[in-house]
Amino acid sequence: MKVSSDKLQVNGDPSIAYRRISNFSELGGMMPSQVQGWTATENTCSFNVGGMAQVNMKIAQKVEPSLVVITSDEGTPFNFTLAIHLTPGVGSFTSQVEAEVGVNLVMGAMIKGQMQKFVDTMNQQIKAFTESQM
Repeated sequence: MKVSSDKLQVNGDPSIAYRRISNFSELGGMMPSQVQGWTATENTCSFNVGGMAQVNMKIAQKVEPSLVVITSDEGTPFNFTLAIHLTPGVGSFTSQVEAEVGVNLVMGAMIKGQMQKFVDTMNQQIKAFTESQM
């Protein structure tokens, strides 16, 4: 199952957003309220979602300042990839968050709305954070 946020125009330097999203230690404040027990290093993190599932993630790829790819890590009950795209422009950039989750069709139908909300919220928070740093 794949979901993508809308592309957002962000006023500011993409390197500001990149520095934040390429280091899990900096992401704790951007997580939704359902995320509990957040622990992180620069390249790995773990947390619990709503008391139901333990999620472990690692940063699989970094291309400064345009791309961060995050994947599930050992112990997570499903495979996923999260790609955060930052496309530089003049004085601004475009951001988009994409997620691909390896679940069956029934589970995909059950969680698609939540995943869409997650990628949309994350993208909005990237925009808000970057623009607050200007």
